[in-house]
Amino acid sequence: MEPDIRLRISVMGLFIQSDTVLMIHKMTGPEPDCWDLPGGGLQPGEPIIQALKREIREETGLSEIRVGKLLTLVEGFFPNWRGQLLHSLSIIYQCAVESDSVVYPTGDREVGTKGVQWLPVAELTPDLCSTRSWKALQALDLIKT
Repeated sequence: MEPDIRLRISVMGLFIQSDTVLMIHKMTGPEPDCWDLPGGGLQPGEPIIQALKREIREETGLSEIRVGKLLTLVEGFFPNWRGQLLHSLSIIYQCAVESDSVVYPTGDREVGTKGVQWLPVAELTPDLCSTRSWKALQALDLIKT
């Protein structure tokens, strides 16, 4: 008998400003208590860019963003996630925001106590970041392997 498998498709935004990256202290799985990119799961029938803008607004409060090029796709497999194998596919876009835009706490349950922050790229390590955020930084050549 095959194990239960859940497919989750997410869309994320990678925002870079002056050697900093916009990150969320993510408290939900499959990789809790780490820095992740803003974004989240698509709802059935929801266009990808619409989902990206909705998720970013929900987590950061930012409503005026520019969606740039498709940066990368990150696939992950997480055994025993809520009793199932989670097959995760994250679609990551390079995004931008006006430099004077303010990020504020939204009360989103996924955001942890460290909140939403612009973090210096040079201070990030693989053990502080989600797998997908680290791979996105690598895809933009911000982190050397």
